[in-house]
Amino acid sequence: MTATDPSTCPACHAPLTEGARYCHRCGRAAVGGSVDRAPWIMAWALVALSLGGIGWFVLTKDARATAPDMANAGNAAPGGGQAAGGAPPDISQMTPRERFLRLHDRIMSAVGAGDTATAQRFAPMALQAYGMLDPIDADARYHAGAIHIQLGEFPAALALADTIQAGAPEHLFADLLRLEVAQARGDQAQASRAGQTFLRHLDRELQAGRPEYVEHRAMLDQLKQRLSAQP
Repeated sequence: MTATDPSTCPACHAPLTEGARYCHRCGRAAVGGSVDRAPWIMAWALVALSLGGIGWFVLTKDARATAPDMANAGNAAPGGGQAAGGAPPDISQMTPRERFLRLHDRIMSAVGAGDTATAQRFAPMALQAYGMLDPIDADARYHAGAIHIQLGEFPAALALADTIQAGAPEHLFADLLRLEVAQARGDQAQASRAGQTFLRHLDRELQAGRPEYVEHRAMLDQLKQRLSAQP
């Protein structure tokens, strides 16, 4: 029986360094016995764990960077950040009307900040929430019309003005939508006519005490002041 050369692996005959306990190639014990795979298993386990950790970090980082988050879209700050004051509310738990109004306010806030990209990104969500409303009142129709105007969808906004007027021929929100469409189009003549119609209806409509007028009274008063000052 041929003696085993202690300087080579008894299995694969790879040269071994002095004092080596295991073969660096196949993992077998350097002197007798079967292949001991424990060191290799541990080494590969550490490599797999490291790669898994890197993959998790990359995937979760990409997920956090993805916008918008439908659950929290309503409280995001202009420019894609989160509004101050703690964690935003989960709009997926709101009623359709609450969700629609929150998204509307988010869009108008972005428009006011000059962030048209954010406004256009959230507009389809808001209109989807609007489609889920039951019933749909004049206030919701006006807000949906304002969103359509931001998207440049003027016929849709004017159609909503018609539906408001069908229920109340002198409703101020129908006049408002026509005025805002004319201004967005740069049609000064039509804007002037819509503004005069608004002023003509204003006092009588305010006496009706509609809830939407009470809620938006400051806006209506400011518009009255501005239109009345025009020549």
